[in-house]
Amino acid sequence: MKLEHQALDRGITVLELIARNGSCSLAELHKASGISKSSIRRLLGTLVERRLVRRSLADGRYRTSVLMTASTGVPVPADVAFAVDVALPHVIALTNEIGWPSDIHLFEGDRMRILESTRPLSPYHLYRAFIDMHVNIFGSASGTACFAELPDSTFESVAAKTRNDKEWGLARYGLTVEQYRAHLDTARKCGYGMRGPHFIGNTRFDDGLSAIAVPIHRDEKVFGAISLLWPKDYLKPDAFAREYLDHLKRVTGAVSEDLERLKSFAGGASPTG
Repeated sequence: MKLEHQALDRGITVLELIARNGSCSLAELHKASGISKSSIRRLLGTLVERRLVRRSLADGRYRTSVLMTASTGVPVPADVAFAVDVALPHVIALTNEIGWPSDIHLFEGDRMRILESTRPLSPYHLYRAFIDMHVNIFGSASGTACFAELPDSTFESVAAKTRNDKEWGLARYGLTVEQYRAHLDTARKCGYGMRGPHFIGNTRFDDGLSAIAVPIHRDEKVFGAISLLWPKDYLKPDAFAREYLDHLKRVTGAVSEDLERLKSFAGGASPTG
């Protein structure tokens, strides 16, 4: 029993470290805990299998899939981790099929958050994604896709909240509400979101990419979006959409259907069939 208690204590230590730091590598867990790397690997294997921890595809770091106490830092919503688990097989299959990578984005109030990316699986070497990074909702294709599904009052409310905010508001791009409304009208006509004027990625330099995005839904509400990315010099968005939009819409439809079909398992149980 002593060994079992020791293993449980170590597992809890690993969970607390991941939750406190937001994400951890194997080396970071070893340094912070003093537990041997071989033991941590075994613990992580069990935690991943039991869906308490997930390993991000894009950066290989471990993140919790469960709510932790406030003392361990910012809680991780279990339903968000569940949604990534549901969406990831679909976007991996899409990247394997067409080559171009996808990012999974969460619609999070006045900004978007990158939850996962298949960029490491793409044969094309694109600027890498930073998991859990927030991106400007007005500039990103995913934000446009989400706003396009919602009444104008939604984006107008966010625009008012972030007025004059040069990081998260329209001011970052020198756009007015009227100009962004025209951008949304274009997205609605096209059936997909695209990057806004002057958006170069959420970095200090141009990431060299273009993107189109389509929203995903959960409980009949906009939950986030899935984007497709490619080098902007390769094709214009309309030409890229003619080639790949149907693929993207098929995947977002399948993800939304699975989120609805499997929502009873979001509390932590795993599907058995």
